[in-house]
Formats: sequence, C-alpha cells, structure tokens
Amino acid sequence: MARVIVIGAGLAGLATAVRLAKLGHQVTICEESDRLGGAIGRVEADGFCWDAGAASTTLPAALRDLFRKSGRPIERLVQLEPITEPRRHLFSDGSILDLPIGDRAPQAAAWTDLAGEKAAKRWTSLVDGYGETWQILRKTSLEPPLHNRIPPKAVLQLKPWQSLQRVAQRSLDDERARTVLRYYATQHGSDPKLTPAYVGVWSYLERTFGRWTVQGGFGVLADALAQRASERKIDIHTGAEVVAVTTNSGTVTGVRLADGTELPAEIVVSDIDPKDLYGRLVDDPAAKKVRRKVLSTHQAQAAYVVHLGLKDPVPDLPFETVLHGSPTVVVRTGGQAPAGHHAWSVLVHGYPTDDVLDLLVARGLHIRDKVVSRQTSASWLAGVAWEGFRTARRRAANVSPVKGLYCVGAGAHPGTGVPATTLGAAIVADAVGKA
Repeated sequence: MARVIVIGAGLAGLATAVRLAKLGHQVTICEESDRLGGAIGRVEADGFCWDAGAASTTLPAALRDLFRKSGRPIERLVQLEPITEPRRHLFSDGSILDLPIGDRAPQAAAWTDLAGEKAAKRWTSLVDGYGETWQILRKTSLEPPLHNRIPPKAVLQLKPWQSLQRVAQRSLDDERARTVLRYYATQHGSDPKLTPAYVGVWSYLERTFGRWTVQGGFGVLADALAQRASERKIDIHTGAEVVAVTTNSGTVTGVRLADGTELPAEIVVSDIDPKDLYGRLVDDPAAKKVRRKVLSTHQAQAAYVVHLGLKDPVPDLPFETVLHGSPTVVVRTGGQAPAGHHAWSVLVHGYPTDDVLDLLVARGLHIRDKVVSRQTSASWLAGVAWEGFRTARRRAANVSPVKGLYCVGAGAHPGTGVPATTLGAAIVADAVGKA
C-alpha cells in the first residue's frame, strides 16, 4: 500500500483518488479552495441553479467505468440522461440548422434540408471517416499513456500535420458545414488553423455515442464523487494549498502546504495546471526537460460564462444553441429555475468586446427585459491551446520523469473535457496499479 497525495479536487483529481483508493492505496486529497469538483460545480442564486462548467459529455462509458472501478455502478448515485434535442446552429447568414446528435440518418436529413444532398453526403462521409481515426486514437493515445513513438502506420492514417481548417476546406463544400466542423476547435479555445484535423473525431463520437447530461446538473456528479471518496475512506483537506512537491534524487517524498505542514507520500498526483506544477512546485533536476517542454505551451482560452435567470416568455431553445460569428456564443438552457422562469448559461468563445446581452440581441435573442438574475462563473483551466500537432508532445504526460509523480486534468494528456480528463485518471490508476 502506497501513501498517495492528490493535489486538486477537480473531476480528474477526484476520479484518480477514488480509483487508487479502490486499488488499496492510502489516499489524501489537498484542495486549495473550500469545495470539491472544480469546473463541475454549481452556481446558485435567486432560486436558480446553473452548471458552473461542464453540462454534458459524450463517451458515457468513461464515467460508467470510473464508478464501476471505484465501487458501485454510477446508476446508484447519478442518473445519466441522453440529450435528445438536436444542437441548434445559427449562422451569420441567418440560416438555422438543428443537427441531431447520436444518429447518422437524421444528421444527413438535416444537412440535406439545409444545404442539399451533395453537402449532406460530404458531411456524412467525413464523419464516417473519423470512425477509423477514433479507433487509432483510442488504442494509441486515449486509453494508454502517450508513447514516445506511435506506429508509423497510425501516424500516416491520422495525418496530424493536416489542420482542422484545411480538412474543412477540402472535404466540405458548404461554408456552414465548415463552420460546424471548426466549432470542435473553437469550443475548446483553440484556432482551427492550428488544431490537428483528427480533433474532428468528436463529431463522430457525438454521432455514435450521443451526448449525455446528469439529472439535476453536473454538480450532482461532483457530489457523487465526494460521496465515493468518503466511502473509500479518503482523507480530504480543503483550504489546503500545496506550495511544493518534495523530492529526493528524482523521487517523490511528499508535499509541503502553505502553513508549513509536510505530508509524506510515495505517490503524488497533480490535478493542477502543469505549468504551476513544474514551474513552481517541483524543482528536482529530473523535471528539467519536461519543465521546459510544458512551459513552452500556452493555455487555451477559457469561455467567458454568464448565467441568466429569465422570466417567461423567452424564445424556445434546445439544450444547446451555437450562435456562430465573432465571437462564437453558446446558449445552454439546462439549468434549474423556479416556475415560470428559465436558467440559461451563455458561453462566449473569443474575446468579447460587447456585453453578453448585447451579443444575444445582435444575434436575434431579445431577452434583455426578461433578466431577473445575472451571475458569472469563475474561469477554469481550459487546457493547452493547439499550436500545431506537436502540441500533443508538449502537453504534460500522465507519468512524470520524477518517480512517483503523475499528472491528470485539462492541462495533461489526453486533454480537456469530461471524457479526456476521466480517461487520464484511468491511465494513472493503471500505471500505479494495485497496492
């Protein structure tokens, strides 16, 4: 049995902690804030409740595996619900696309109605092709640690040197279809011109596995993981800022807290920004090379999020509406609200030069006089911005060159988002192994 300290209690940190505790290790969580969950939290005010960060996910199997591998099935604590409404896309030319999620034929029909049969066939063919991409990424990157060398055949099939922008231009002949494909980079704070084309695989994952939300909001998921941590006898310290990871000759010995307390450990798992970890907390010579690599990356631009409590009547929108333009604005309608009211979350991807309400009105959503509550989410780590395909190698690996040190979370491999951070936790748990 190893003594394990997890720095940070976001989704990835909690997921790693409960997995390692189930494997028989003695686990302690040190969280700087006074609450658990990180970006999977809540904002509550005036009788409304909104998801602070994530509100849906694809690859529900990743969450199911997390709960199964840490104790009881997820259904004992959390009810995953499929999102059955299409995602609405409003384009700058005024056209509207309600694109179904989780079904190939309805997607093709929606594109045919909007742009014609040729455009529909091109979109369907492109998404079909991402099926092979998914299998390659799953086997080489998303389930195992990122290896130093990916098989040459896999590299040739992935074509990482091609950007999402280039594939959109070459494979799709309708500008609106190109815009939808580029959105898979935009929503994660990256430039489609610098994002590898294989990131478009999320279009295939959504169509194949659908998108899922949590009954009662994603904050329920944080509560469930906190309960699972309690069941696994994990020692949780909130308000505990870690200021150093202590090492000896390239091996972890524990952590030091801001109050001077030193906690010994054979394993330390970091769920904080790897730039902070390697730039501020770890000074062991074994980290020199990875420090230089990680510090060369740039953070992806987090969405600016405003939560609105609205009174009836308001426009009838699906779970998610994307207002394409500069900046791209996304409206989520899945919050909890009193009778006769609605809870919307508005995410701005880009640099907003106007107030959120002005942006909505300019895109045709005239709800200014309906606002009865307005709240803002704190920014969260959005991961590493794509700056070409080599970015994957500069992102922090799950297994550090410092023995006993591991990285999970949005800034580490395999990337940001609920599925990726959950998969990263699984990689670390497998690497550490049973007690």
